[in-house]
Amino acid sequence: MRLSTEMTTRLGRGGLIVGAVLLAAGAQAQPGPGAGAPPAEATGFTMQPVEGGLMRLDTRTGAMSFCAARAGGWSCEAVPDDRAALEAEIGRLQARLAALEKRAAAGGAGVPDIMAPPEATPPKDAPPSASPEDLPGEARQKLDQAVDLAEHAFRRFVEMIERLRKDLPPDGAPPPPKGEGL
Repeated sequence: MRLSTEMTTRLGRGGLIVGAVLLAAGAQAQPGPGAGAPPAEATGFTMQPVEGGLMRLDTRTGAMSFCAARAGGWSCEAVPDDRAALEAEIGRLQARLAALEKRAAAGGAGVPDIMAPPEATPPKDAPPSASPEDLPGEARQKLDQAVDLAEHAFRRFVEMIERLRKDLPPDGAPPPPKGEGL
């Protein structure tokens, strides 16, 4: 808005300053873009544009909903939220912690030291010791066969070690390369 020279002369310099202040105050008092929407505190919700619609946040509970234009108007659907599951898990863990602290304060067993070896305790119902004489005839024969087989295998192993020692050169000298010498 331009002031005419006639108005400028009539108002004088002081009038111009007052007029400028009034214009500035009027410009600030005018509502800007989105000023028609009430503040979030009044409605309890804030809306944020997202791809395909709006995201609505309940400022009191923290629940979120996705709102979109559908046939017949706008509709909002709750956004799946793990918050309730997380809060339930936190509650469960806090209750468990309280129970453990109560048990520790009462002198109950605390958390065991996993680095300490377990205490050796003899079995309560130890089986009676059996001797080969206590076995029935057929079981005694099978045991004797197993012992004979183990003895035979051990003797063959010792014989093999003896043969290998004989094949080694004396005084720790390295063996000759394969295919040469012997």
